[in-house]
Amino acid sequence: MMHSTTLRLICAALLLVVPGSALGQEDAVTTPGIPIGESRLELYGFVRIDAIYDDSRTNAAQTPTFVLSEDPRVGVRDQPNVTFHPRLTRVGGRITPPADALVSGARLSARVEIDFQAGGRESRQLIRLRHGYVEMSWSRVTLLAGQTSDLISPLFPAVNGDTLMWNAGNLGDRRPQFRLTWASALDVDGGRPTWTLAAGLGLPGAIDPKDLDHDGVRDGEASGVPNLQARLGFSSSSAVSGRSISVGASGHVGKESLTTPVGGQDAFTTWSASVDYEVEVAPRVGVRGELWTGENLSDFRGGIGQGISVASGRGIPATGGWVETGVELSDVFRLSVGYTLDDPADRDIPSQGRVKNFAWYVVNQFRLHRLLLVGIDYLRWTTEFKDLENGLDNRVNVYSILRF
Repeated sequence: MMHSTTLRLICAALLLVVPGSALGQEDAVTTPGIPIGESRLELYGFVRIDAIYDDSRTNAAQTPTFVLSEDPRVGVRDQPNVTFHPRLTRVGGRITPPADALVSGARLSARVEIDFQAGGRESRQLIRLRHGYVEMSWSRVTLLAGQTSDLISPLFPAVNGDTLMWNAGNLGDRRPQFRLTWASALDVDGGRPTWTLAAGLGLPGAIDPKDLDHDGVRDGEASGVPNLQARLGFSSSSAVSGRSISVGASGHVGKESLTTPVGGQDAFTTWSASVDYEVEVAPRVGVRGELWTGENLSDFRGGIGQGISVASGRGIPATGGWVETGVELSDVFRLSVGYTLDDPADRDIPSQGRVKNFAWYVVNQFRLHRLLLVGIDYLRWTTEFKDLENGLDNRVNVYSILRF
């Protein structure tokens, strides 16, 4: 199964030709900085509104990770759904203390970023912390403490602006962590190649708070050890041609412990190995994506959210990834086409469980103003089930993003 999955992803990559990062996802305008105490604060963010139509039901209309089965035996039909929301509106701040407060020649900074996707009613949305960390940087070494994105599989597709195809091919999320990064050069603007090596300790159970033995303690924390993540990356750009390339290899390992055995086991391992890449193959044309494999990945958005087989007492293996093509056809219009797949091992999935989750998608983004982006995304999304009919959804997401 792993072999056929890898071949499908490679074939998809050969059919596509991709861009760099998606417009409007993470790019933001920054202010020159305003005084805040003894430090300076740079604000950034955007106001976003989403309108979404599905012709079949997903597990969550605003934050989908799979399509529900359309098997009449489970009472779900291919019924349409429409929703609007402003929850991805984002506000962030970068904080820089004064230079005379720095220690040992380090540069000190912090970042706090929020949106409004933490539940609540549709007119009373709750705040969600996305990033909240402190960094201490020397010439080539950076120490980070706080919540930010996982080291593994650091890229994300241009589509599905909140869940980013998690549990459908895109691995990694955000969690509290401590991280140390070394870089061989400060930047690649002058065409110099840069190697980076990063390692970190992350909070287990931050995404999937498993408590299989029901003792009131998350199984990852009960192991007494954090998960270990690492990534080796290489980036290079040419000042002459303007072409760039970035590749990385990453992985993680962690442990979960139980006081009462489940499936005859009182300890489970979680691990992954990933490759990520971004390549500019021609002016305004690039290809990017990720390929990964691992086991017990529900805390890292893999295995379609299924980590442990309770019946067999095994971690569920899974393989997947995504590939995306993007072309800037003009200064106003950018087109991206992609494919994403999460394929857990069928043998460890119980009856009516999810055995494959994949989607083809097209992203149309229009830069109507330097600060205003309008997008129209289409996904043809399929989730396959064991012993049930598949779920198939045609999803259209229209959105606008005004940066500040």
